[in-house]
Amino acid sequence: MELARRIKEHRERLGMSQSDLAKAVFVTRQTISNWETARTYPDVQSLVLLSGLFGVSVDALVREDTQEMRDALAAASRRLNRLGLVMVSFGVACVVWVALGLVFDLDLVPIAVPAAILFIPAAAAAFLADITRHDNQLFAYQAVDALLAGEDPDVGHRYNQRVGEHWVARRVVQTILAVLIGLCCGWGAASIVMLLLGK
Repeated sequence: MELARRIKEHRERLGMSQSDLAKAVFVTRQTISNWETARTYPDVQSLVLLSGLFGVSVDALVREDTQEMRDALAAASRRLNRLGLVMVSFGVACVVWVALGLVFDLDLVPIAVPAAILFIPAAAAAFLADITRHDNQLFAYQAVDALLAGEDPDVGHRYNQRVGEHWVARRVVQTILAVLIGLCCGWGAASIVMLLLGK
């Protein structure tokens, strides 16, 4: 990313240390170091502050990075699509297996073990998709891309950011609830089929 080099060049041109720049844009010195070594990418608010301090436009700061950002966003979108397909396929297979097991009056273990095996890839794909969706680097790219396109980057929207410190715990609870709902749906579907078959 060229922005890393540009930040360092502008900072040195102004005779500022990383600590000086950090104070000027309300971040830590480590954050400035991460920006200058391309480990992280500044958010939109920081880019606006940097552009004002350096006397250049945001577009001039990030112009050479826009294609790389768009490529990263496109790759993330393709990854999310693949993970979504895995989630849906294995999730549906799990519910169908539970329903069929109940229709054919199988014992609990022959129903539960294959259902669990089918559920594991669906849950793993959901977790990986959530990690991708909450990637702060991708969020920064999205916001910058929107800003450059003249759109509202919506930086405060909770779905565009890592939501609090406990987002993993919330995802685990949501997964458990999804399992319970899936089992209820499977049980309900099996009951309806058994009623239709007169069992």
